[in-house]
Amino acid sequence: MKKLIFSLITFLSLGFMACNNDSTTSETTDSTTTTTSTTDATTTTSSSDYTAMADTFQRNSDAGKYMDVKTGKPIKISVDKTTGKKTNAETNEPVTRYIFVDNSDWWVYDGEGSRLGRAKLQNNKVMFEDSANKNWVDYDVKWKNDSDETKMKTDDIKVKTEKDGDIKIKTKDKVIKKDEDGTKVKDN
Repeated sequence: MKKLIFSLITFLSLGFMACNNDSTTSETTDSTTTTTSTTDATTTTSSSDYTAMADTFQRNSDAGKYMDVKTGKPIKISVDKTTGKKTNAETNEPVTRYIFVDNSDWWVYDGEGSRLGRAKLQNNKVMFEDSANKNWVDYDVKWKNDSDETKMKTDDIKVKTEKDGDIKIKTKDKVIKKDEDGTKVKDN
């Protein structure tokens, strides 16, 4: 049972990690890696995992390059230099999607930096390209399956993952909670 619970925690933790293939920035994994930003053609050397990304997001935020996906208004995105977590600098809310303005093109990215598609402002409303149907749709249509949490259930185990990354695993005899404060195990 302990192996199964540990495997689930490991699986879920790995599921939240993502590659940064389509982003305008690159994350560095050691102090000798150099990162080049395609936005402003400068080179930044990082001494920690997310320092270069945080610096790039700071420059792009100051330049008004990021837009809120729901309102189309400029936002400032902060990146934690240790964890890489992106937050709205004004509200301190996690950023799960954002728009990057590249000249006249609006590109939508997820919180991990993967490009999701194009966006545009139409009649003061943000619209998203729906390539499957070859038209433009609003946020609620594009991401209609979004929710505040993801749930997975098997016969003996329930796993709930919240948008902020907190995980709760419930088995017949244990409850495991993993959040920013660590992992807690409680008997049922």
